[in-house]
Order: sequence, then C-alpha cells, then structure tokens
Amino acid sequence: MKKRIAIPLAVLLTLTAAGAGGAFYLYSQGPQMTYAPTLVAQTVAANAISWYTDGFDKYKGIFLPGTVINGYDASGMTPDEFTELTIAENRKGTITLKGLDKATEKIRLNDIVKEVTLEKDPASFLNDDDLMHWPAAITQDRTFDDKVTVTYDPEKIAACVNALGIVSGEGVIEPHDAYFTRTEDGFAIVPEVVGNKLDAAKIAETVAASLAEEKYSVDLVSSDCYIKPAVLIDDPSLTTLMEEGDQLRNTVVTIDLTAASETVDWNTFGPWVGWDGSQFTLDTDAMTSYVDDIGKQYETYQMRRQFVNHNGETITVGGSERDTYGFWINTADTVIRLTNAILSRESQTIAAKWRVNALTRNQANGDIGGTYMEISIAEQHMWLYRDYAPVFDSDIVTGLASDPGRQTPTGVFCILSKLLDHTMSGSYGSQTCSYFMAFDWTGCAIHDAWWRDSFGGTIYLEDGSHGCVNTPKEKMVELWDQINTGTPVIIY
Repeated sequence: MKKRIAIPLAVLLTLTAAGAGGAFYLYSQGPQMTYAPTLVAQTVAANAISWYTDGFDKYKGIFLPGTVINGYDASGMTPDEFTELTIAENRKGTITLKGLDKATEKIRLNDIVKEVTLEKDPASFLNDDDLMHWPAAITQDRTFDDKVTVTYDPEKIAACVNALGIVSGEGVIEPHDAYFTRTEDGFAIVPEVVGNKLDAAKIAETVAASLAEEKYSVDLVSSDCYIKPAVLIDDPSLTTLMEEGDQLRNTVVTIDLTAASETVDWNTFGPWVGWDGSQFTLDTDAMTSYVDDIGKQYETYQMRRQFVNHNGETITVGGSERDTYGFWINTADTVIRLTNAILSRESQTIAAKWRVNALTRNQANGDIGGTYMEISIAEQHMWLYRDYAPVFDSDIVTGLASDPGRQTPTGVFCILSKLLDHTMSGSYGSQTCSYFMAFDWTGCAIHDAWWRDSFGGTIYLEDGSHGCVNTPKEKMVELWDQINTGTPVIIY
C-alpha cells in the first residue's frame, strides 16, 4: 500500500496548475490529439504528485542539495554520515616540529586525537518545512556552522614525541656543562657542549598547547625545548677557579728547617695537586715521601757526628738509640703544615714540625753549636760552654764502669727536664736529691749526690753511680741557673 503524504496546499495547487497547463498544451496541438482535456490534466497532475512524493521520500533524513556545514558540502548525507566525515577530516593532517639544523619531524593527528565532538547534533539542521517544500528548497543554499572540538590524548602525545628520531635517535648529543679541570701542566676550563638533546616533556607540553590553539607547527628552538648546559665557559664560578688555580701555581712555600730551608714551588708540588670536582687536592702519599726525603737530608737524631772536645780534639759522638738530641722530623705534622700552606694559595714560610729538634745546625760542632755540656767519662769531669767559651766545670762520678747495667750512656743528649727535690727510685731503692736534670728517657740525669764525700778520679771504677752523673751539690747550685732544658749534653 502506497504511503500517503500530506502535500501542502500551495504545492498541490502548483502541481495541479502545472497539470492543467500541460493538458491545454496537448489539446491545442490539433485534431491529432484526441484525449479529453480533463483526462490529460488528471494524468499530468498525477505524475507531478508522484514526482513530488518520490522527492520527499528521497530527501527525508538527509541534507538537501546546497547544504553546507562548516564549509563541507553535506548534500545527500545523513547526520551520522556528516559526523563521521567531520571526525575523519579532523583526524587528517600532521603537526610539524622544526628543530636545529633544519631538522623536521611530523606527528600524525590521527595518532594522538582522543575525541572529535560537534557542539550541535547535525540532525538539528534538518528542517521539516524545507523538506515539505523540497522542490523549491533544493534551489536554495543552506549554510550552517557547528563548532567542532578536538581533544588530544596527552599520553599518546608523549609516546609519539618519545619515538621521534630527534628525541631518541642515534644522532642525539647530550649537553655538558663547562667545567674546571686539572691539566698536565696546570688548569683549564673545558667549554660546554651544547648538544641537541630535547626535553621530551617540554615538547609534549608545547605540542598540546599549540594544538589547543589550532596551530600545527612548532618551532622547538624558539619554544626552548632543547636542553641547555647550565654552566657556560664564562661562568663566574669557573673564572674564579681559574684565578685560584693561577694563585696556586704562583704559591711558594719555604720550609724552615732551623738554619736550613727548602723551597717548595709549583715545580715541586705541581705533580701533587689534583682537582676532585669541587676543591683542590694534594697527594698525601707523594707529600709524605717528599718530607721523608727531607728528613733523610736534614735529620741528625741518633746519628754519628763530629765534635771538638775541650782538648781541641775532633771526636765522633752520637749514634746511640738512647740519644735524645738532634733533628728528627715529624713527617705527618709537617705534611699537614705544608698542605695548609699550599692550599692557602699564599706564599709563606712554615716551620718544619720536629719530633725532636736541635737548637741549631751548620755550626762548628754541627747541630750541637757552641752552647753545650761536655762530659768525659775517662776524665770524670764536665764542662759547660756558652758560645764556645767554658763558663762552668766540675768533677763528677759516672756509672760503675765494671757493670754494663750501671754504666753512664755515651752519646748526644739534651737536658729533658729540671726538677727540684726529686726522689729517684730503682734497684738501689729510692733516694732524694735537691737538683735533678734528666738527659735520657731511662731516667739518667745530672744531679747532686749529698751522700758522696769526693768526686772525680777513679771512683767510678769501683763505686760508680747507677748511670747518673753525680755532681757536688754546691756545683749543682752554681750550674742550675746556667743551663736550660734543650741544652745539648755530649757524653763520651
């Protein structure tokens, strides 16, 4: 059964008139035409109505010819078809990324689009009145705007960016900061490496922002997407380090070795200097070896040396493990002093640190000098010299000659301490003396011996001390203020 269509009156009259006119035309052609006017008119009208009905059915639910939406010809499309067209068109194309050295990459929009939506349902542009008057409507242009919103997937953007050759390809060069470094003969600033590494997160952010503004080209340089070195060759911190390096190279440290010295400049300490990335360093092992070598050259502690005695004879003294006088360098502490001086970058003189130190060197008696106590076991006498001149002498009694355990040690000593009313103790028990001057670490000393009536001669052969140098009390009183701790004591 054929559908019934309610044809608007104006359309119907138009179609009827068209049919009557056609019938009159046919009838007026002459006697060959035998159709009755009424019959012809009815036939033409029926054909016109059929034509209208077919057109109505054809354009129902689709856009009439001449329909343009968002600049696209929607003629003959259903709303769903136009929606699909809109989605497809907005997934086409690319966004172009322009980098250094004319490098160009593209990202397809289809790979990053999340959703394409129309503000209005395209079906809302279908007009029933236009459909009813379709014969007239198809000759008219219908233009509509429907806002299109395209959203992009941030995760897909990030994935596409990370896959780009300029982001993760083999040609990517990492940037490096300029830096200060030690060189073979000094210091230098190594220039920065600019590189061409890109910040993928920054690119993704920039791409998303550009797409939001419907811009499809991104300049990665002007968008500041390249990772730049943070420290450049003219950075003030590097300039300061170079200045400090120059100061270090010009530093001269003089080591005072008591009447002798060693000069340490860049030629000497340069090989010890390093740079750990934040501060200057010194090779402690190399410095220790250097100070040890100084010790070998300048130490006299427990070493044999020449000495001119009271008779003007040159004799060899010292070399005993019990010696307490001479130069014995404290390597560790001297290294610390030298390290601090070098790293201060200020030329200066430092004193060597001694474990044991003599009072002088390079004198007529070497490090003994001209102020000393001389003790002759054979002569059982002692003399005090000041500036090579005798200022005191006395007979003495030294250790029992026949007992090695009680003999007075020979060697080069010094006054280690001065004690008043000191109580001595040992295998002999204990004994108190008024004046006590220790000269070795076992307790041997020069002291008064109130229990003796006589001194000198050969007493020590049969009635010697336990190793100390016994001296008349009145002589100790005379000597006490004339001798200081540190004064050399030569016993032979």
